[in-house]
Amino acid sequence: MGKKTTTARQAKIIRVLNIDEIALEKGHGNFVLVLSAPEEGYVLDVLPDRERKTLEKWLDGLTPEMQKAIQVVNLDMWEPYTLAIKAKLSHACIVVDRFHVTKNLNHCLTAARREIQREAAADVKEQLKGSRWVLVKNQENLNEQQCAKLESLYLVAPELKVCHQLKEQFRKIFETSMDREKARAALMRWIDQVEKMHVTAFQSFLVTLRNWFELILNYFLERWTNAFAEGINNKIKLIKRRAFEFTNFDHFRLRILLECTPNPT
Repeated sequence: MGKKTTTARQAKIIRVLNIDEIALEKGHGNFVLVLSAPEEGYVLDVLPDRERKTLEKWLDGLTPEMQKAIQVVNLDMWEPYTLAIKAKLSHACIVVDRFHVTKNLNHCLTAARREIQREAAADVKEQLKGSRWVLVKNQENLNEQQCAKLESLYLVAPELKVCHQLKEQFRKIFETSMDREKARAALMRWIDQVEKMHVTAFQSFLVTLRNWFELILNYFLERWTNAFAEGINNKIKLIKRRAFEFTNFDHFRLRILLECTPNPT
């Protein structure tokens, strides 16, 4: 059976819509779109791709009452999602998931570590081995051994210390209790600091941050993340493993809806 656009399986009123994707086949870039309701705790539907037109058609399948009820849409930084939401749910507050933003920054930090490791002397290379998780993990969650490892990294790679400390400063902006305008000021100060320190490893991240700045700031209006969606994704991965990887979208969708959606009452 060929790919087809789906309509809402659960005709329920929801306030918050979560949009996330998962690979149908690992390593093939073949993504399906998972729509969920985090407040209610279930999957609404699964769409065959992450194209704008597919999401728009699904949204068109909602009743006017259901469309109006959706006040918040949490998503990652994939432009077709935002274009679809702005076209069909123009009243909704779009919130870019903070963990996707931090993940993007961590990618830059990891790239910086690899570059330093590639150019370093043999003894420094040895110390940098196995340091990825020490650098990307929240610093307060490091155990004693990991803290010692981090301190040794600071000593042998001062430029990596700068990148890591900036990453931690950025993350903590989202973990403090502040309103949107205070968050704007804090993020602008962070951007200025990166630019004044000429941290080239973070330049691509600054471009992303500026492009999505207002929608990232919306987190401070509606503090939603994709934590629920990540839990759903873990459940979906288990479904895939039990079935030795689904290659047929319709079968995959049906299994997800059976296991991740409550029975209608």
